[in-house]
Amino acid sequence: MRGTVVAGVGGLIIGHMLWLTAISFATKTTTVDVWVLVIAAATLVLGVACVLLGRTFHRRKAFAKAAFLWCLPVSPLLFSLSVLAVTYL
Repeated sequence: MRGTVVAGVGGLIIGHMLWLTAISFATKTTTVDVWVLVIAAATLVLGVACVLLGRTFHRRKAFAKAAFLWCLPVSPLLFSLSVLAVTYL
């Protein structure tokens, strides 16, 4: 149980760090609005892939890997939605 919780928290932290790296890259360009859309789309695609792969690991009873993969896209998806809302609303 403890390993699953640590893997989930690790997924949240690593996902957030990857998102921060991508957004930092986007804000250094001159076409920020285009790159925000690209990052949001990539986050959505990778999120779906992580959830499906996590589901596979869950079926194999590899709960730590499943928790990591399920938590990996949570932070990037939430922050991408908030950046899209601020950028386009």
